[in-house]
Amino acid sequence: MKKKILLIITIIMQIFTLTACYDAREATSVSFVQMIGIDQGITDKWRITVKIASMQNGDDSSNKGSESSQQTQTKTITIDAPSFNGGIDLFNTNIPQKLDFTHASLLVISEDLAQSGLMGEYITPLVRFREIRRTLNVIVVRGNAQEFVEKTEECNQGSPSRAVVSLIRQGENTGFYPKISLNDFYNGIKSTYRQAVLPLGSVHKKNFDEEGESYNEGVKNTGQYFAGDTQRKGGNTIELLGSALFVKDNMVGKLNGHETRMMMLIRGEFKKGIFTIQDPEASKWIIPIDTRVSRKPNLKIYFDNDRPIISLEVKTEGDILAIQSGINYESEEMIGIIENEMTRYLEKGITSVIHKCQSLNTDPFNFGRTAVKHFLTINEWEKYNWNEKFMEAKVEVKVDFKIRRTGGLLRNSDNNVRDE
Repeated sequence: MKKKILLIITIIMQIFTLTACYDAREATSVSFVQMIGIDQGITDKWRITVKIASMQNGDDSSNKGSESSQQTQTKTITIDAPSFNGGIDLFNTNIPQKLDFTHASLLVISEDLAQSGLMGEYITPLVRFREIRRTLNVIVVRGNAQEFVEKTEECNQGSPSRAVVSLIRQGENTGFYPKISLNDFYNGIKSTYRQAVLPLGSVHKKNFDEEGESYNEGVKNTGQYFAGDTQRKGGNTIELLGSALFVKDNMVGKLNGHETRMMMLIRGEFKKGIFTIQDPEASKWIIPIDTRVSRKPNLKIYFDNDRPIISLEVKTEGDILAIQSGINYESEEMIGIIENEMTRYLEKGITSVIHKCQSLNTDPFNFGRTAVKHFLTINEWEKYNWNEKFMEAKVEVKVDFKIRRTGGLLRNSDNNVRDE
């Protein structure tokens, strides 16, 4: 009897293991959305642009009789709709495969929409939609999102989405723009201790002066452009540079690439980048320095009556890449001159970007995460209203910079010193 019962149980278990997923779909029956672009619509509230990849069966003409090969094709489609979810249904009246958003890697938002004060209304349906992951990268673009998504076709890697995601990761090597996910941004627009920030993108406007007099002015900060304004010729049609600042769900200003680096230094998210400073002993020449953070920034916040006092210490280090003047800064007596000049350079940049954000009444530096520790209850903290008080804060900045390496030369020859 026991053997019969055991046999019956075994048969039943095997039946369940042999069943297939009732909602399984073949790859050829699905169009995977790679990117999503959101603009304010013209004929309806939403203008939604999607770049989709679908697996198509194609015959192998070089070997007749063999199995058909699968080819990935991408296309960009734009539609006006009353809502995001309604737009998905409208897309499916034109696309033979069902749209699948589980592999979407980028959300592109137009600058006009970001400045409209309606971002929360547009973002919430995307956060609630279960197919969209909260790890989705988000950027704001100058101009319209539709054009940006369309122009990603011209990226020089096989998959447009892979190329753009790789471009976003390049921010870790330069510090010119942050990497922000949908979850980070959504929490930022609701937060009481920080404001949201997004990387800034644009379709490049082909700014490149091929004729004219040679440049003969002072040293410019590396990256003092916004996306779309860099002086370059060739390369991809799209670029990322700078960041967009928000108060709640409303974009209130922008930081260029250099200012974004300063913000990243304050946030402790700057990994490395090359800064170019003026030679302190020969102002005609420059010194590029490969810079990185040596230790997490030391942040202290205390209060004088109701006014916050912010004390920030940033520790950095770097390697000298070139000394155009030929001055022997490698010596123990001279290396301190470079360190002091770089310290002044970074302190000036950090102080400037903090004052700029205070004038816009936005705290993208996450200072509130430290300030909140001085309050016993959530009600006390919300009543204090950090995002308003930050505008009045006194900021004390201290930078410590050390040269670690001087490149492939131990010292410059005295014969190499150039005239001013």
